[in-house]
Amino acid sequence: MTEPAGSKKPGNKKKSARLPFIDWTRGLAAVIMLQGHAFHSFTRPDLRDSGPYVISQFVGGMPPAIFQFLVGVTLAFLMHSRERAGLTPRQRVWAALRRSGYLFGLAFAFRLSLWILGWPHSPTRDLLRVDVLNAMGFSVAVLSIMAVFQTVDRVRLCAALGVLIAAASPIISQLDLSAIPTPIRQYIVPDYNAFGFFPWGAFVAFGMSVGSIIRLMQPEQYERAAQWAAL
Repeated sequence: MTEPAGSKKPGNKKKSARLPFIDWTRGLAAVIMLQGHAFHSFTRPDLRDSGPYVISQFVGGMPPAIFQFLVGVTLAFLMHSRERAGLTPRQRVWAALRRSGYLFGLAFAFRLSLWILGWPHSPTRDLLRVDVLNAMGFSVAVLSIMAVFQTVDRVRLCAALGVLIAAASPIISQLDLSAIPTPIRQYIVPDYNAFGFFPWGAFVAFGMSVGSIIRLMQPEQYERAAQWAAL
């Protein structure tokens, strides 16, 4: 007996392509970030030298690195999928640049919303502050050139780039780049008040390397790879 057209058997659902461990990592980073902001907003000044507050702020400083890393992972996924779809290197780079534009759009929309909420006491310079989203957009734009390479090559090239960016950061911080306008300089030079490409771009590069490795593995290898990564 034939089944009606369009009917589906129980348990014959389409398997999602999402990787739960990436979503869990992103969610955990968001929770850590929120607790850091909550402690910062509600702790009295006289208690800010205490152990719990210091620990909360130390742990709360980790999410930007995690988010940058995960952006690199998903960027590698994007490049891999465009490569498998048969796009040319130029088209793959353009796809990565569109991702950068999307992140920049979110970044400036976020800064504008904060400026409006704080008006008329918000300084205009806050609109150009280089925050985490700005750093993501800039790093993705710079590293979009890696789309011209194949996934297997990006594993080692992006890892090497991550090491190079991290190692160059102390050198960049010692250069006299005061001639560069501050809003532009903050995208490049290490700064306590901004998220410059040096060193934050290293997290994106390392994420691209790991994301490329994930795309080269078989699904049944994920669990063992996660165990080795934890070690």
